[in-house]
Amino acid sequence: MSTSITPDTQSLIQELMAAMQSGSLSSGTGSATGAGQSSGTQNSQEEAKLAEVFQELMALLKQGNQEGSTNPGSDTTSPAISPAAGSSASATPAAGSTSPTTPASNDASSPAATTSGTSSTSAGDGPNTTTITNTSNHDEKIGQFLNGDSTTQPTAEIDLKPGQTGTLKYENGQGGYDAEADSSGNFQSTASRLEFYADAKGVNNDDVSYIDGRNASIKVSDGNGKTAGDSQSIANNAPSDAITKDAGGRATVTGWYDGSTQDMKDGGAYMESKLGTGNAYIHPDDDRNTTSSNPMTMAQDTSQHYTADFGDA
Repeated sequence: MSTSITPDTQSLIQELMAAMQSGSLSSGTGSATGAGQSSGTQNSQEEAKLAEVFQELMALLKQGNQEGSTNPGSDTTSPAISPAAGSSASATPAAGSTSPTTPASNDASSPAATTSGTSSTSAGDGPNTTTITNTSNHDEKIGQFLNGDSTTQPTAEIDLKPGQTGTLKYENGQGGYDAEADSSGNFQSTASRLEFYADAKGVNNDDVSYIDGRNASIKVSDGNGKTAGDSQSIANNAPSDAITKDAGGRATVTGWYDGSTQDMKDGGAYMESKLGTGNAYIHPDDDRNTTSSNPMTMAQDTSQHYTADFGDA
């Protein structure tokens, strides 16, 4: 370890060297009595001065050694390095924190409780639920569309293999419909609809509508004896001018809509002949029919939990 010589220490050393060079430390040079007395007095003063210089010098050297021991290997004391304000760096991790040698766990590596994306079988939020079973012979993508939102991009969706069951949820005060995508995964305006609406207290109005078209059979139950829709497969026997097929060959029966084209009229007439009008909407004004043929059999339903089947059209 090297010791730095401060300006004060250097000055004291110079004084000491000057006194030694002057020979003032050698006494007995005076010959006369008076001179001897004068020289003795001078020597005493110089000795006292040298003693004082030595004491100051030793104090400075001792102080330098103490400072040097706090920072071994360095001539000067180094300032401590502390993190800047706002920095997350810390020489000593706080209790409970993760040390640099122990990487924090990555939540992304852990599977979520409900699988997201295309394999999801539960979607949406709220106390009202529709549990759907795929009773068709192909994979189904079921989307939930809320009133006022997009009719091509669902707010929630589930993907079901044949025989698989999933759940869509919605809040009180929300309304909309559930529909199945075509074989390309796109949602068309001609799809069958499971329509729903829950008021602020959770009283529901559910129905099945094929007014826009029928690409799936839908049957829904409240679990308390009320049902709507059907589970029949009728598209394969429909007249060729009453159906369209998507890229995967899945058939959609043309809906009545407003009856403005012959295809709409033919499709509406075919569905009515096979299904009647009491379990699902075939025409827009079917809710004006008598009780036995009115599709609004699940209106003002206090149940908030429904089960439905989506089958082949």
